Amino acid sequence: MKKTFLLFITLSFFNAKSQTLEEKIAAKACTCLEKGKEVNEEIYRNCLTNSMAEVVLKDKDAKSREGISTVEGIKSLLQKSDETISKTCSKFLPKAPENKADIYYNDSKNKEAQNSYTVAKDFMLAKNYKLAIEALQIALKQDPNFVLALDDIAVCYRQLEDYDNAIKYYKKSLDIYPEGEYALMNIGVVYSLKSDYKTAIDYYERLIKYQPNNAEGYFGAGKNYLQINNDEKALNDIFIAHRIYTADKSEYTKDTEMIMGAIYQKMVKENKESIFKKIAAENNIVIE
Repeated sequence: MKKTFLLFITLSFFNAKSQTLEEKIAAKACTCLEKGKEVNEEIYRNCLTNSMAEVVLKDKDAKSREGISTVEGIKSLLQKSDETISKTCSKFLPKAPENKADIYYNDSKNKEAQNSYTVAKDFMLAKNYKLAIEALQIALKQDPNFVLALDDIAVCYRQLEDYDNAIKYYKKSLDIYPEGEYALMNIGVVYSLKSDYKTAIDYYERLIKYQPNNAEGYFGAGKNYLQINNDEKALNDIFIAHRIYTADKSEYTKDTEMIMGAIYQKMVKENKESIFKKIAAENNIVIE
C-alpha cells in the first residue's frame, strides 16, 4: 500500500513539473475567469495578462525567461495561452459581439411599422416612389429607428431627384447606425450628384474605415478624387478597388479598368507616366 501511495505522489509531482508555461497561465486565468459573474473582452484580457505576469515572475526556468525576453516571445506566449484557455475552460470565454448589420438591417419589431414597410417595398418595385414615401413615413411614425425604412425612403427621394431629403434621411439612418454601409455608400452617391465631391469623399472614406475590404468605398472615393483632379489619390483608390473586385470575380472590374485607362491617358499627357507606374507597382498592378 505504501509503495502505491509513493508512486502516486511521484507521478503527480512529475505531471506538475511537466506543465508548460502556457498551461500554467491558462490554469490561473481559468480560475480568475471563474470568479467573475460575467465575462467580457476586458475581463478576459485582464485575467490572461495578469496570470501571465504572475506565472512568469514566479518561474525560475532560465530558458522560459529567455523565450519571453522579446516582444515576439511575449506575443507568442499570449497566443499559446489564449489557445490553451479555449481548450481547458471554453465556457468562460467572452461571448462574441453581435453583428451590427444583423441587428440594424432587420425587420421592425413593431408589426404596424413592418406592415407599412412591406407595402412600401411593393410600391418601390412598381416605381411608384411617392406612394412608397407615404407608406414609409407611416412605418417611421411607428418605429423612428427603423434603419431599413430610413434607407429606403432616402432611395425614393433620390429617385425623385429630391437630393436634400435623400441626404436628410440617410443622415438619420447614420445617426442610428454610423457604420451602415448602405447609407454611407448611397449618401456618397447623392453628394456626387450634387457635385459636392469633397463631402462625398468624406462619406466614402468613412465606409473604407469601417469596411476596409469593401471595394465600394475605394471605388466611390476614387471617382470623386478624379472629379477634383487629385489623380494620384484617385488612382490609388481605384487600384485597391480593382484588386478587391478581381479577387471577388466581380463584373465591376470592367469599370475599374476603364477608369484606370482614362487616368493613364491623362497622366501620360501630363508627363506623369512614371508616377502612374509607381502607384501601380505599390498596388501590385502589372502594367503591360
